[in-house]
Amino acid sequence: MFAGINKIIAEETDTRTWIDLFATKKIHSATVGLIGEIYTINHNTSLERTSIGLKGDYAFFSWLSAGTGYVLVNFKHPGYHELANRFYFQAEPSWHLSGFFFSLRERLQITLYPTTINNEVDSYFWRNRFEVCFKKGEKKLEPLISIETLYLINHIETNPISEIRYTLGTYYHFAKNQKFKFYGMFTEGTHLDRYILGVVYDIKL
Repeated sequence: MFAGINKIIAEETDTRTWIDLFATKKIHSATVGLIGEIYTINHNTSLERTSIGLKGDYAFFSWLSAGTGYVLVNFKHPGYHELANRFYFQAEPSWHLSGFFFSLRERLQITLYPTTINNEVDSYFWRNRFEVCFKKGEKKLEPLISIETLYLINHIETNPISEIRYTLGTYYHFAKNQKFKFYGMFTEGTHLDRYILGVVYDIKL
């Protein structure tokens, strides 16, 4: 999965904040939900994008789920905005071992620009994320660590891996149907390294 990872040397660094919001409803083995995103840029001095979307997942077995989603992304540039349509398709096997929860998410992410002023091009990413989470009983905190690689599959690059993401954080169960995810992430990119503080809020309706 992660074979062929080479050192990525970026030209610049940035500090950002990512806020993600999810509201989901479980219907038998399926889950449907709404997505919201607020991301900053330029050392948290300006807004990079806001997004809204829909998602759906289906649990085929206790150890395997698959899903798809659509997000309308509103990129903010000086003096104008730029919209993009983002689709994803994913499968995620998972398993438990002595209090540890392992998951491997394989996702195809497609971003399409209907029109562009900033000379953006459509992108097709294959994303692999391996996550380990410690779950013990009814504890409110569930520490996690993950690594994710992003392959840009519709453009030829010297290094096939466009980005590697390293994440350390925890889930916090605020209530029976609500939880937060607090994390810090370091991303190695072809042209940019990023230090990201993130918050995810998830409510089950």
